[in-house]
Amino acid sequence: MIFAVLTLGSFALLAYAYVGYPGLLWLLSKIIPGRPRRSGEPAEWPRVSIIVSAYNEEHVIADRLQNLHALDYPRDRFDVVIGSDGSTDLTTAIVEARAGDMVHLVAFPHRRGKASVLNDLVERASGDVVVLTDANTFFYPDAVRALVTALWRHPTACAVVGRLDLRSPVATGNLDGTYWRYETWIKTLESHFGAVLGANGAIYAFHRARYRRLPAAAIVDDFLVPMLMRLHAGGEVFFVPAARAYETSPAQVRHELRRRVRIGAGDLQALLWTWRLLLPDKGLVAFSYFSHKVLRWLGPWLMLTGFAANLFLLGSPFFRWLFAAQLGFYGLGAIAPVVRLAASAARYFIALNVGLGFGFLRFVLGLQRPFWSTTPRSEVMTATGRTDLPTNGRVDQRTGAAPSSRRDAAA
Repeated sequence: MIFAVLTLGSFALLAYAYVGYPGLLWLLSKIIPGRPRRSGEPAEWPRVSIIVSAYNEEHVIADRLQNLHALDYPRDRFDVVIGSDGSTDLTTAIVEARAGDMVHLVAFPHRRGKASVLNDLVERASGDVVVLTDANTFFYPDAVRALVTALWRHPTACAVVGRLDLRSPVATGNLDGTYWRYETWIKTLESHFGAVLGANGAIYAFHRARYRRLPAAAIVDDFLVPMLMRLHAGGEVFFVPAARAYETSPAQVRHELRRRVRIGAGDLQALLWTWRLLLPDKGLVAFSYFSHKVLRWLGPWLMLTGFAANLFLLGSPFFRWLFAAQLGFYGLGAIAPVVRLAASAARYFIALNVGLGFGFLRFVLGLQRPFWSTTPRSEVMTATGRTDLPTNGRVDQRTGAAPSSRRDAAA
């Protein structure tokens, strides 16, 4: 009996996490009114600091700067701060050549990790609103305007998250883009209640006054930034589909697996710092956190438990069928290059959970460092045409010492 409960319970929890929770959230969104919001736009656009932490991004950083230069936001109301985290390629030199009144360089001589870089750059930022993004992400022209408008329209917001489109040809055997569209749909449902969990590192914004410093060892900074603000400074997080960006997903599943191992370690670490958001007094946030995140993080162990317990039930025709279905599913993932679409879906799901499992083990064993390596991408494209950046002007190169003033550090 116990093995039947373990087998069926494991798969029931997996089914709830991936199918039941989104369905229940959709139903609740039809019954419960959404969070209050204003209409229109702010009378005066706030000053915005766009921050990019870069490590060895020489292949994309020039195009990224041109992309940001072409934004449809008042030119005198935003600046771009690039933090080069001990880059050993031409990243620092490329940014330095384009620095000026709008683009500023903060060059750190030694690699410190993204969390430490973000802490320093946010502290030095001159904008009331901070936009965080990645070097390999490209904004559509109105992305920042949409983020700022959403912050203004939602008085209870501490942060807003834009829409990231992943361009992932199915022919590469990677369904990262398909999975991301599924996650985007869930974010839309959670946003109805101001209960979006975390952000994606590609495009999100927040009120600088509500920022809480990240622990230096933080791995999943994009998840922790909004969650720590929600926990310690209050406020809600909303999804803004009108604020669009895109990037290409990893070219092959093995690259996605490597990324998932890092994320798996970071997820467990983040849970240790944000577990109080699971308490009942946190309301819908606690419900979403458990259903959308914690159960997903337990996915590798639920799969393993269900498979192992099923071995003790092979005397039953039903459980023999269930075991055969598991073998078929895992086998399908192994032969993805042969059976394209269906196998790729299975392989991606397996890679996601294997990566999470190994990441958890790396964190528990103390093997995961807070450094991220650039993930190979299948292509690099820009969302706007090429626009030359200023090549003259002051360059702000710092080594980590505290600036004389926040404005001087950013200007």
